[in-house]
Amino acid sequence: MNSLIKQGMQKALPIGLGYFPLGLAFGVIAQDAGLTIGQVGLMSLLIFSGSGQFIAVALIIGDVGFWGIIATIMLVNSRYMLFSAALTKYIKRLPRWAAALVCQGVTDETFVVSSTHFQEHPVDKRFWLSLNITSHLVWISSTMLGTALGNFIPNMELLGLNFALPAMFIALFFMTAGNRKALLVGLLAGIVSVLLLCVGVSQANVILATIAAATVGVALQKWIPG
Repeated sequence: MNSLIKQGMQKALPIGLGYFPLGLAFGVIAQDAGLTIGQVGLMSLLIFSGSGQFIAVALIIGDVGFWGIIATIMLVNSRYMLFSAALTKYIKRLPRWAAALVCQGVTDETFVVSSTHFQEHPVDKRFWLSLNITSHLVWISSTMLGTALGNFIPNMELLGLNFALPAMFIALFFMTAGNRKALLVGLLAGIVSVLLLCVGVSQANVILATIAAATVGVALQKWIPG
């Protein structure tokens, strides 16, 4: 096996450990909502967004129309516009077919791992595709498994598995915060996001907090040396 492909798969393992319990929980909820294994698998293949898929199932249960579901998912996932802008300098070095596949696999976690990796290594489609595809396969398989097991899985909250994804985000944050300014910006983004949630901004809190913290980060980078 090519070393870059193997490296991408290895870096996807921590992501998969966070995806698996979340995927199981989603599958259980989707099964309760009346979705089949095939429908869940197709949703995970095409959308590949935990937050988007959870919201989609909630809206299906609430009997919301097709276009209402689509519009809500696009709003929730609008943060990926920021990710895409940040990854442009790497993606433009890839062939078009590889760039299209890479863009389909961009998530919060693969964005952090890939952007951090390419700061120190040359851009290579083999690493990037193996990272994204491995993560995607774990998500698809875990959601389908959760759907298949359905009510046989006990309450996920009792097992504490619902904290797996936040724990992974915390680990990724401290892995990429290379200095005190980066740490400050990350903490500021978290605080702003929580404050926005407290005042009822639950749909756009992430992207608004990111924009605010990034603005502060630019100011710090310009005015504070080192």
